[in-house]
Amino acid sequence: MKQTAQRLAWLLYRIDDNGNEIEMARFAERSSAERAMHDYERRGHKQACLVRSVRLDEQGRSPPPQS
Repeated sequence: MKQTAQRLAWLLYRIDDNGNEIEMARFAERSSAERAMHDYERRGHKQACLVRSVRLDEQGRSPPPQS
């Protein structure tokens, strides 16, 4: 059985006033995603943001954004 290292992408979401999560950007590194999230928070953005990981497939693709 072929073993491959699990690869992740890091997604930045905002949560709107109705609780909907909207994907804003994707990053290769968690630190980059968190830095972008903190930049939004520093600007006084009213809606909450969060960073979440997603597994990449064997071709390095992540699932399409959820609508």
